[in-house]
Amino acid sequence: MRFDSAARFAAVALMWGSSYFWIKIVFGGLNSAQFSFFRILVGAVAMLGILALGRERLPRGAGVWARLVLIAFLANALPVLLVELVDDAVGADADMVSVFNASVPLCVVVLLCLAARRADRVPARVAAGLVVGFAGVLVLYAPWGAEWLSAGAAVNAAAAVAYAWSMLLMEKLMGAEEGGGRAMTPLVLATTQAVIGVGWAGINMPNGGFDSTPHFSASIIGALLVLGILNTGLVYMCFAWLIREEGAAKASGVLYAVPVVLTLGMVLLEDYVLGTREILGMAVIVAGLILTRLPQRTAPAGRTRSADRATSAAKSPAAVR
Repeated sequence: MRFDSAARFAAVALMWGSSYFWIKIVFGGLNSAQFSFFRILVGAVAMLGILALGRERLPRGAGVWARLVLIAFLANALPVLLVELVDDAVGADADMVSVFNASVPLCVVVLLCLAARRADRVPARVAAGLVVGFAGVLVLYAPWGAEWLSAGAAVNAAAAVAYAWSMLLMEKLMGAEEGGGRAMTPLVLATTQAVIGVGWAGINMPNGGFDSTPHFSASIIGALLVLGILNTGLVYMCFAWLIREEGAAKASGVLYAVPVVLTLGMVLLEDYVLGTREILGMAVIVAGLILTRLPQRTAPAGRTRSADRATSAAKSPAAVR
């Protein structure tokens, strides 16, 4: 694994894994709807500024924007909508929710296998690593007592599939034009998702956003800047870059690192005491991640053209997604 890929992987895992602690600060002055709106607004403004400095432009064409809106809907709006429509989803078991969040990589693999026209396939080593990583998540959270046959479980399962689908659409948009893609850069993709996100969050504001007056302190503003500029903007761009370089299946493995970072953060910041099961679970997760990210072997000379193209894309210093 190249250093730049490792750095992007670490940045995404660290920022998304630490989001919980920044969100706790923000909730000291804002409610959920207000937080969603101001975070994405900060991210959109920051990304538009970076886009201008990079002398790139937002895409043109109704077809491209329709795909971008669909991605934003699947990854952001649909999960919120499902939670609002299903009362049991709000009180769903936290460990069960964490397991469903970590099931996204497996959902990506399943969707790829269901795509009959998919030219390339997920390498067996990557698929095995994702299975091992998910097993580690199960050990870490041990959600055996959760209500799996419930509306809350169904909502979280649907959200995981929707997020996986959005990742595959992102990969397609950033693919080469000769393969039906748009060759969109990660910077443009991340910026458009932030801009569209402002619209989704604005639509949701009447759902509690005006119930109370937001309170802004120095710590809340600082946390919003971190969550907006880094988490919603730059780190999402790094995630998109991983998808473009490595494919959605391999890149999605970073979602396994998120609970590891979160758990270690709780140990450092909240005096959380780790048990043997949790240590074992994190060790299994790390083993799965190592398996997914081991360097690929050189293919034989007689391999297919599609395999050549896939490997070349994975090893090239592709532009930011």
